[in-house]
Amino acid sequence: MTTSHFIFSTVSIGLANTVVDWLIIGFLFHQYQRLTPQTWRKENYSSYTYSTILSFVFGALFTLFYVKIGSHYVLPANALSNCKLGLICFGCFTLITELGNAIYVNYNKAFVVGKLIAAAINFTVAALIAGYFYW
Repeated sequence: MTTSHFIFSTVSIGLANTVVDWLIIGFLFHQYQRLTPQTWRKENYSSYTYSTILSFVFGALFTLFYVKIGSHYVLPANALSNCKLGLICFGCFTLITELGNAIYVNYNKAFVVGKLIAAAINFTVAALIAGYFYW
């Protein structure tokens, strides 16, 4: 993977992550977030900025993960293989953590479902994008 491919992958994953989180969590499941107002901080410009920056950091880290580890476990230029990698990463890195957080943090159950759906989509899309720029 060239440097420009790494940068394009990072930016593409970051943008996709931001859009997916906005669509799933911010639009479809936000109504359930409002059911536990004592859990949430006020939303403002800086919280959106930090969230977007973290999306790009996720893009860079996932691309690095794909280059160093993930590319060895997928079939070259195979979208289904990349989707499987994304879902395995979701299961390993997010599923258990989010469920564990939901035990102790006062999240609405429907909001937890939204977070899990968004995370599964984010990892799957990240694997597809990284795979596209890798091969």
